[in-house]
Amino acid sequence: MLMDAEKLEDDSVLRSDVTVVGAGAAGIVMALELARAGLEVVLVESGGPTYSQRIQSLADTEHFDPHFHAPMSECTRRQVGGTSVIWGGRVVPFDPVDFDTRDYIPHSQWPVSYQSLQPYFAKACQYLKCGRPEFEIRSIPSAKHPSIVPGLPDGDVLTSSLERWSVMSFGVEYQNELERTDRIRLVHGLTCTEIECDPSSCRVASIRAKTLSGKGVALKSRSYALACGGLNTIRLLLASDRMHKGGIGNHSGMLGRFYMGHISGRIAEVQFSTPPRETAFGFDRDAEGVYVRRRFSFSREFLHQKRLPNIAGWLVNAEISNPAHGNGILSFAHLILSSPAGKYLASDAIRKAAIKGTKGSTAAHLMNMVRDFPRTALFIPTFGYQRYFAKRKVPGFFQYSRSNTYDLHYFGEQMPNPESRVCLLDEKDELGMRKIKIDLHYSRQDVQNVIDAHRCWDAHLREHHCGQLRYVVDDLDQSIWDQAGDGFHQIGGTRMSHNPANGVVGPNGNVHGFDDLFIASSSNFVTASQANSMFTILVFALRLADFLKESAVRGSDHRMNHVP
Repeated sequence: MLMDAEKLEDDSVLRSDVTVVGAGAAGIVMALELARAGLEVVLVESGGPTYSQRIQSLADTEHFDPHFHAPMSECTRRQVGGTSVIWGGRVVPFDPVDFDTRDYIPHSQWPVSYQSLQPYFAKACQYLKCGRPEFEIRSIPSAKHPSIVPGLPDGDVLTSSLERWSVMSFGVEYQNELERTDRIRLVHGLTCTEIECDPSSCRVASIRAKTLSGKGVALKSRSYALACGGLNTIRLLLASDRMHKGGIGNHSGMLGRFYMGHISGRIAEVQFSTPPRETAFGFDRDAEGVYVRRRFSFSREFLHQKRLPNIAGWLVNAEISNPAHGNGILSFAHLILSSPAGKYLASDAIRKAAIKGTKGSTAAHLMNMVRDFPRTALFIPTFGYQRYFAKRKVPGFFQYSRSNTYDLHYFGEQMPNPESRVCLLDEKDELGMRKIKIDLHYSRQDVQNVIDAHRCWDAHLREHHCGQLRYVVDDLDQSIWDQAGDGFHQIGGTRMSHNPANGVVGPNGNVHGFDDLFIASSSNFVTASQANSMFTILVFALRLADFLKESAVRGSDHRMNHVP
């Protein structure tokens, strides 16, 4: 059931088996899983069913480098559904190599294995409604050929790996079930501000929360799971420092450190020498109608051999803001996304990423549309229906290149860096909670890794006489630095470790030293992979839900049988 926190009495106490903080994708999935197992869940969300600028501003901070990190208003969403309301929809798992021992990447040792996570892939796909957990094109019988172009085999370089797509908001998709389920109380408009600890033990006494009107609420449970996003999770732990110097989980000095994301951008285009009509440049669809797309990546063995971090690339349209592409459809996309209507068609982050770059005159874009009028006129209603009204929404669009030339977008893991960190400030938000400062650092090694990957992709294309890369910038290093930046995936800061001296949480997601406080967030991740975070966050959330269900059944700790 849904509850507006403003309708609660001041100093109310909400009791349950489990409190889940954050009604984004991870929080909703955990709440549903726990409720189906018979546990009583309070699911707490700072925002409401719809967007509120005032509530969103609680996440704001002015203390970050805008070159390297996006504003919080663009990369987080305080609303039921969380960032699933504004994400692009790409579904990609981490790879086995991400969990290998890689001595060439310092601080990269995970305390869990790929094999322990794989059993949760199918259920994560079910929640995402993205089909089966199959991430190779060979699993799709309708595909014309296994590679991006014919004659390009998999080897050290792979071109048959897939990403899946799921354009959905968890708040909308699971609203009815959340409302119908008696064992879930989704309390919205309630912001958690402090975790209070029992002075006689390493356990949580309660979580303190507030509404915008100033009402105080105490949350008391057997177990607590923080699923409120990477930065907001770090902030809540840091702010809970009355009994734990530096915040809960800072026993190792690691809380807030190793904050990272991905390094991405474009420095090259691919010129294929194969028949243009045979290039798989856009989306395929599997047997269930799910949109999938092929990628350039590397084999596990090759990454180890070349001492490369995990990185992938995919074909994209030409830069839509540059009218030199001569394409009326791309010009229309630029004009509509640049207009006041653009904010209603895509999230700010996606819209700004699409229209940034070389700016051409409106007249030049309009001329492209005139010259390309029949195709453009047909595209507008067709794509509009597929994107906004079809049951299975298309994630985007791609334009065929008669010259068989496509821009290549790279997306790679950032090297873990203990000096890349998040810390508290004295400045406070409207509810009196201290704000954060974000120092996201990229390194020279991050830049070199991108260059090395492109050289390997180019060599593979040339070796098999299928094409080559052509660099579209003069200074590779500077261009990669100029494009470096993230903030959307919020990885690290509460990293997992076997040893409490090396991290914040243990392999089960429990804060070291606590048996009732857990984290379900990308902030737990040790490395970033070539994948965005959503899929792996859900995998860990499902794994944690199983752990909590098993703990409740076993009753292994007598204290777990009593709600304080």
